Amino acid sequence: MKQRGVAAVTALLIVAIAASTAMFMLSQQSALLGQASLVASRAQADLYARAGLDWARGVIAEDGRSASAVDSLGEPWAQPISALPVERALVSGLLVDEQGKYNLNNLVGLDKKASANDEKIARRLFTALGVSEELVPAVIDWIDADSDLTGNGGAEDAYYLGLARPYRAANQPMVQVEELYRIRGFDAATIAKLRPFVTALPARTPVNVNTAPAEVILAIAPDVSAEQVASFVKSRTTLPLKSPQQIVERWPKVPAGALGNDLDVKSGYFIARVQVAQDDVQLASEALLERKANASGATAIIWRRPVY
Repeated sequence: MKQRGVAAVTALLIVAIAASTAMFMLSQQSALLGQASLVASRAQADLYARAGLDWARGVIAEDGRSASAVDSLGEPWAQPISALPVERALVSGLLVDEQGKYNLNNLVGLDKKASANDEKIARRLFTALGVSEELVPAVIDWIDADSDLTGNGGAEDAYYLGLARPYRAANQPMVQVEELYRIRGFDAATIAKLRPFVTALPARTPVNVNTAPAEVILAIAPDVSAEQVASFVKSRTTLPLKSPQQIVERWPKVPAGALGNDLDVKSGYFIARVQVAQDDVQLASEALLERKANASGATAIIWRRPVY
């Protein structure tokens, strides 16, 4: 009888172990299948994001070919696409005119020397946004090619190499605005104030008055009244300025030499933002696009990055 009892208990243990092993194997297989499904969804979402980027390039290229030499917020490129269904995914997209912002790389000219006029513009803009204008020299030193300090607020290799985690000044144009995090005096709160109003583009660019915030326009044309600029900003979606000459006609106090150099009515650089929801995957990416100033309206991707 004892042997039968032991045999019964042993059989039960074997069955329990077998069942436990089977459940473990099933759970592992389920996890592997879920992981494989997630990877597949992620890959599919990335393809949709790339397709969205191609869509954005096509939109601004077509605008360059068919529209007049004016870019404004009332044009088709400025209208976002919201939750467009594509098979099992939802895709949304947005184009932002980067020439509606002040290009920090303008602070250093083609001769690799600081631009006195642009330093004044940047100082006025920083002040208007509640940011210390004494941070501007540090940006100039980060971009310019020399090792000479620009004023008391400047910073070159001697400062950066003395940090706990040392590095050198870039001594070249900024690629992305986020480089400000590496420049002396800038913190997250300061950059958050600046981010909607400044950009970093690979060439000198004027600001497009048809898309720029009032603060940026006033920093370039300080003698123009804030009321005049505010009135224009309210009406420009339907009544944009159509030529540089119209800028002067509307605001006679615009500084001499600003047309085409500091202010314009067209743009060549845009940020494309694409978001994809594919099953359980949420994916977002953005890219800086350049539209060539020729009849073809061809576009180039300057950089592309994920958005977290």
